[in-house]
This record gives sequence, structure tokens and C-alpha cells, in this order.
Amino acid sequence: MNEKFYEVVIEGSLDLMKGFFMGFLAGRGIEGGVYFDAACRIDDRECKTAPLLWLIHTHGNSHSVVVGSGLHDLLIAALNNPAHVIPLRIKKVRQVLSAAFTCAFRTYSREVGAELKAIVGGVAGEAVGKSGFELHETVDPEGKGVELFTPLHDYELAGKGRISGSVKDVLDLNQRLERFEVVEMGKLELA
Repeated sequence: MNEKFYEVVIEGSLDLMKGFFMGFLAGRGIEGGVYFDAACRIDDRECKTAPLLWLIHTHGNSHSVVVGSGLHDLLIAALNNPAHVIPLRIKKVRQVLSAAFTCAFRTYSREVGAELKAIVGGVAGEAVGKSGFELHETVDPEGKGVELFTPLHDYELAGKGRISGSVKDVLDLNQRLERFEVVEMGKLELA
């Protein structure tokens, strides 16, 4: 049985929220399982100014986190505990059934290409799927030895498309792809 996931929108300072979560998780010996909107770029359809706020690198005073059901219950209890004087307030909680995002990349590095092919090429099955995802690899021996900023390269890997599926698998994949400079990530859509 798949774990249930929830999006929790919290009002307050992002730094304070991250610090609270780090202490909260460390105090319980829990590793991972929390996905912050600042890291995943969660699409906020309710906020009309969200695209502008992302563009200028400010995200207002409300932040989303996605957590599993076990952690969700502990988190809600901790944030609603009147004994704590932490200036964080829960604005909204909703169950998340699936996640999706778009991405595109182009690399001329065989090493980076091999890693991206392994990550994206391994996406299949019931948990995560690729919708309209295109992956093209080109090897041109005539480009061997040509400098980095010329139009001809001996190797190129390009890919683009949409990845969707179970919340945990898509969020984990999103974080794995996020570490590559050559990958342009779209907003994470939660449904």
C-alpha cells in the first residue's frame, strides 16, 4: 500500500520553518521525507502573484511542504501545540494523490549524459511515467577536438517532456534532476 502524502501550507519565515523541521526531524531520528516548495518549486495556483515572486526570488510569507502521512500527524500536532511560541501557523492542509513536472536538458558531456540517461531512462512502470518525453543522443566523430563554444560537438544528449506519477517517486526524481545545471525544471504540480 502506498503512503499518503499531504501538502501543508505554513505561514511564517522560511528560515524559521526549515530550522523547525530540521530540529523536529533530528529530535525524532527521522531522515528525509520533507519536500519544501523552495527546493521543488511547487506550483501555487491559488496565488496569482506567485510567478512574479519566484522571478524576483521572494516567496511571500507562506510556504508549502509535502510530507508523508505519519510525519503529517506529528507535524500538525507540534505546530498546533499551544505550549510552543513558534511564529508558524498552518494555513491549509490537503492530501496529494500524484505529482508531475516538466523538464528539459541539453548536454555535451558524455559523463553528464550517462547520468541523465540512467535517471530518465530508468523512469518507467506504475510508480512514475514519462508523457511525451523525447530523448535524443547524437555522436558525431567529426566534432572531436572542437572547442566548447562552437556549434559542432562530438557528443550531445537532449531531452524534454513531462514526468508524472506517485508523489514520493516523482519528488525523489525531481530532486535528483535538480542537481544538474543543464536541466531546466518546470513547476511541480500536485494533484
